[in-house]
Formats: sequence, C-alpha cells, structure tokens
Amino acid sequence: MIQVQDLQYKLSGKSILEDINLEIPDGVFAAIIGPNGAGKSTLIKLIMGLLEIQEGSISIDGVPQDKWLKKHGFGYLPQREEYDRSFPATALDITLMGIAGTLGWGKRCGKEHKQKALDAMRQCGIETKASARIGSLSGGEFQRVMLSRAILGNSKYLILDEPEAGIDRNGVSSFFELLKKLNDAGKTVITISHDLHTLSEYCNYLICLNRRLHCHNHSELVNADIIHKTFGDTVRLIEKDY
Repeated sequence: MIQVQDLQYKLSGKSILEDINLEIPDGVFAAIIGPNGAGKSTLIKLIMGLLEIQEGSISIDGVPQDKWLKKHGFGYLPQREEYDRSFPATALDITLMGIAGTLGWGKRCGKEHKQKALDAMRQCGIETKASARIGSLSGGEFQRVMLSRAILGNSKYLILDEPEAGIDRNGVSSFFELLKKLNDAGKTVITISHDLHTLSEYCNYLICLNRRLHCHNHSELVNADIIHKTFGDTVRLIEKDY
C-alpha cells in the first residue's frame, strides 16, 4: 500500500499540489485522472522519489519512503521517451536498461540477465522483436519494449505516465489488456491517462486530481459529479442507453 499524508508541493512559488491525503491499496489497477496542469506527473514523481518532498510524508508498505527506496524500486514507464531511431540499439538492448543500474560499476550484462530480459519481453508479447533495431518498431511495439524494461526489475509496483501516447486506438486497447494481465498476476498498476473511455474498461480504482484531491476510490463509486469537479467545463459525459 502507498500512503500519502498532508502532501504539499510548490514550484517557483506556485502551488502544484495541496493537502494531498491518499491511499493506494495493493493489487489495484489505479488511474490518476485530471486536466493538464493538475499535478498528476508531479504526484507520481514524488511517490517514486524523483522529486524531493517539501511538506508531508509518503510511506510504502508501511515503511517511510526513503527507507523503502533503499531496498526496493518501482517499475516506471515515463511519458513517451524520444530515442534517436538511427541509433544501432535493439529492442533487447533497451529492455536490458531496466537492470543496468543494479549491475555495479564496470559490470556487463551476462546470459542470465539477457534471459530475464527475454522473459520480460515474452510477458509483454514482444519477444519476437528482441533483435530488431528500435528504428524499425511501431509506436505500439516500442511501448511494449519500454514496458518490458519497466517490469524487468520485478517491482510489485508498475507506474506509467500517459502510456497510450503515440499508439493508435487498437494498439491502446491491446496495451491496456496487457496491463490488466500484469495486474491480474499481482502487480499494483498506477497509470496517468486522459483516455476516460479506456480507463473505464480496465481500471478499478480512480484518483481524481486537480491540484487538490477530489476522490480516490473504487471506480464504481466515482460519479459524474466528481468527474465534473475534477475537470470543470473541459469534459462532457455522455450517458449511454442500453
């Protein structure tokens, strides 16, 4: 479980997050939703220790964040990363970057590391592209490679920042099906997304954020009023008749 208490964050004197008190239970497929500039990316970077906490506290599995991070880490897929597509790296090379920081100075990946990377790629349905140059991959294939990199460290937590960026509609559905399988296998998945339609199909826990926290609850308990409070007039909900 991830617990956030009384979290505040400012940038250049401007308030980005205010009075955030939040619990993310183990085993959920959680979505953080809100308009642009709501503080979504800032929140996950604070949770992962990529930004320094200014006020408040974060604990993970009952342990203060700084102590937990000394022994553990997160699987993380950041906002779409740009690579020089002409660079002679393969999909396997990119996946192996997921453990590069744990090898120690001067050590190289061995056969066992490559096998673990291939296993991660197999989980993500991209093992057949292991030897392909990154410049030859489609947007969806590249995101699966990045996901392979993220899960290679075997963290129980998988955090993604707008993973659907650069993927076509069919690819988005396929990618979220994969995330659901990882969630069903035991990973706590936390994703930032603007795709409310897709999130309603796959996520079971919603965190509604717009500088302040409007809701964090199981998705069936989140209603239209909460969505409108989060997004204001920037979103319209259309109810279906069945």
